[in-house]
Amino acid sequence: MPNNLPFQNIGIAGIGLIGGSFAKSFACKGINIYGYDLNKDVLVQAVESGIFQGVTDEFERFINFPLDLIYICLPVKSAIEFINKLGKHKYSKAVTDGCSTKTSIVNTAKENNLIFCGGHPIKGKEKSGFINADDDLYNGAKHILTSTGFTELDNKLEELHLMLNMDVRKMTAYEHDEIFANVSHLPHLISFCLMDTVLTQNKDALSYAGGGFRDFTRIAGSDAQMWSDIFFDNEKALIECVENLEKDIIKWKNMIKEGNASELYKKIEQVSEQRRKL
Repeated sequence: MPNNLPFQNIGIAGIGLIGGSFAKSFACKGINIYGYDLNKDVLVQAVESGIFQGVTDEFERFINFPLDLIYICLPVKSAIEFINKLGKHKYSKAVTDGCSTKTSIVNTAKENNLIFCGGHPIKGKEKSGFINADDDLYNGAKHILTSTGFTELDNKLEELHLMLNMDVRKMTAYEHDEIFANVSHLPHLISFCLMDTVLTQNKDALSYAGGGFRDFTRIAGSDAQMWSDIFFDNEKALIECVENLEKDIIKWKNMIKEGNASELYKKIEQVSEQRRKL
């Protein structure tokens, strides 16, 4: 095993798509990986993968593995419960997470006096589960770090994710939740809502859906537990985004309703130009 790794032994709490992909990626770098999950089928898959030094569905056994870092990859609500359990056990080793919201996670870690830095890998799939985990999933992806003041841990986590060829960015938890309410949480909500609207209004229309509709609603196939947790956890920022969208939809509706062709054309042209730059 390389002796210059930022962490020699990492425990992944939640070995679904996100945690499983980190597990496979870290194992490829020579890091010892341990796993925790309550799903028996997932544990069997993890054992069969051959990349884990140990797996368990028992919390106390997991935290007593020889870990240098716990990486929490659970849905937000479950992650908060897990952090509270770490606090009750007065856990004193390094902890990070891969959740899609940060303020409540960071605040809970602080309340429990954990050596903690929040994280969020900006990559995923609409298909969940360890069976869909990919050791190359994070190659080239952004990773957000939200510090709680432990500089040495922050630096080690930056090094760890750079090893996976990730683009590491740092910001506050508040900044993170404001940004991703706009570019992640709102788009998922819209995608779910569009599918719901079509299913309610004319389910048969789905048989005629082309590439555009399929592209737009791809993320509507995402995990229900994960995304309901995210929506509720980032409620304030998300509701503000939804209210802004409601105002904009009315503006676009009125341009069509009032036959304002020049204004509509101009707006589409502006938006299309910015989209092509992404």
